[in-house]
Amino acid sequence: MQLTPTRAWLTAAPMLALMATALLLPLAWRSADLLRACLGPDACVLRELWADGYHLGAIARTLALSAASTVLGLVLGLGAALHLVAHPRWDKPVAVLASLGANFAGVPLALALTLLLGSQGVLTTLARSAGLLQGWDLASDAGLLLAFTTFQVPLALVLLAAPVKLLDPTLAEAAATLGASPARFWHRVGLPLLAPSLVETASLLFANAAAAYATPFALAGTASPVLAVRIAAAVSGDIFSQPELATALSLVMAVLLLAVIVGGRWWSARLRRLA
Repeated sequence: MQLTPTRAWLTAAPMLALMATALLLPLAWRSADLLRACLGPDACVLRELWADGYHLGAIARTLALSAASTVLGLVLGLGAALHLVAHPRWDKPVAVLASLGANFAGVPLALALTLLLGSQGVLTTLARSAGLLQGWDLASDAGLLLAFTTFQVPLALVLLAAPVKLLDPTLAEAAATLGASPARFWHRVGLPLLAPSLVETASLLFANAAAAYATPFALAGTASPVLAVRIAAAVSGDIFSQPELATALSLVMAVLLLAVIVGGRWWSARLRRLA
């Protein structure tokens, strides 16, 4: 039996329906309660949220960490993908390592970083004995950026390896024959051809970092200044639970992720049409 698009959608429909129900129904239910409270005489948590610098700071820091780790992951991942094209014998081992690294986020990554770069980590102890990293803190913004970049780079490599391989090598050879430098070739030809893939990859990397929970929680606990951890803290409650606040923060997260992913898809599609 041939698997047509219609049959594929029908086959996947039960699982998609289950996922949609599990993900959207609780959010819709809590959002309706929140909207009813804001439209009624009760206190509106949305107004309290925008007046609270503590949670606004978490949103801003999440945006900053996501953007910075996306840029680093994109640059390093693209460089690694280009290197693989030039040295194809490393293709299979690097692909395996990149796939493992992309799925290494969470508690395993946090544990590895703690053993290496924690306050009593091996590398931290050696560096401090040499007078370096005296003020280093793995739970700081710099530590979180390092942790985010650690899983962003292999994910970027996995996403960019195929588009880079599809570039026609004869274009670079023709540019070299005409006297164009490699930098000029990439500026005029290579990057414009890769632009749609770069935009899609950047949007996925940003969303991946913005929604990260396990790694920052394992590194800094509920004190971690990222949005996903603040949502979980509001749900479970360090002192008492705040379901309305958790709903408001979840709506911010949902709008953020939706804007980034849909915007990235729209921009990449536009670039492909213009190419």
